[in-house]
Amino acid sequence: MNELTRVISTTSNNVLDIRFWPTDICNFNCEYCFPGSVLNINKFPKNIDTVVKNFRILLDEYQKTHGKNFFRINIAGGGEPSLWPYLAQFCKEIKKHHHVQLKLTTNGSRKTKWFEENSVDIDKFTMSCHYKEVDIDLFVKNCDFLWQKGKHVGALMLMDASAWNTCLEYIEKMKSSVYNWPIQAKEVVDSPGHDWNSYTEEQKDFFHNSLKRIPESEWILRNLNEFDYYQSVAMFENDEIKPVAPNYYISNNLNHFKGWECSVAIENLVITHDGKITGSCQEEIFADANLNLFAEDFEEKFNRSKLDLKPIICPRNCCSCQPDTHVSKQKI
Repeated sequence: MNELTRVISTTSNNVLDIRFWPTDICNFNCEYCFPGSVLNINKFPKNIDTVVKNFRILLDEYQKTHGKNFFRINIAGGGEPSLWPYLAQFCKEIKKHHHVQLKLTTNGSRKTKWFEENSVDIDKFTMSCHYKEVDIDLFVKNCDFLWQKGKHVGALMLMDASAWNTCLEYIEKMKSSVYNWPIQAKEVVDSPGHDWNSYTEEQKDFFHNSLKRIPESEWILRNLNEFDYYQSVAMFENDEIKPVAPNYYISNNLNHFKGWECSVAIENLVITHDGKITGSCQEEIFADANLNLFAEDFEEKFNRSKLDLKPIICPRNCCSCQPDTHVSKQKI
């Protein structure tokens, strides 16, 4: 067997990816949502001025200590981020002092008027389709609206193995749109009872080409820098090197990196819905693990803490989140 030995992210060294989870409340109740999500405990931060100020402190530090000058913030998480009342204000303010690209990952359930009123400062949209809760007609309508507005929008169909045919029907419904926004099928492997072994061999084959519709070639060429389908390069012990698609490591059972050296601290962060700052896999990267980005005393505590930008040793048996699998890492 040709063994995987290294993963090299295709993201430029000057880029820091941040996933921001502003709320743990949701208007959906999907049984496969990842563990720790939709707790309805923290609700959402109301001190928006403090949140923006502390975000800027964090971005300043990464810019100063590690040359990060382009920040890609994906507003997502184990809740529905469009329910955060301060979303539009945050998006407007966070762009004022840093080079920030904003993406909203949403279930697409808000009325089209909401997207019209709140999409001004958001650059990209990932519309996650959940078969049991979605209003598929409204979902398609919202994707069409954003596409017409010139936004970078794509749909993710969460393929539950137990409702496979329904998910396929929804993909076909999306394809009926006259607008050619991309559609991607995504495996559901983040929760108990929903893992790679839940799928039949035929279903697994379906994921080998996860893109089920792509825009016309002219659009891809115009947006080549944003069409980040190949997110890392995989290196093998026989010196084979190849760029790989988003679901490559998961769909080939190559997402087991325990004991590997991982660069998550300098490539991909998450701000959880309680304000905690960790690596995107939720591993600790700060000397002061009690740092809270939503807290009024964040600046004081942050200035006393050491920002550890060294790679960490992965403690996890399985890496089940697609973006995390593409963080630079190597077997040691």
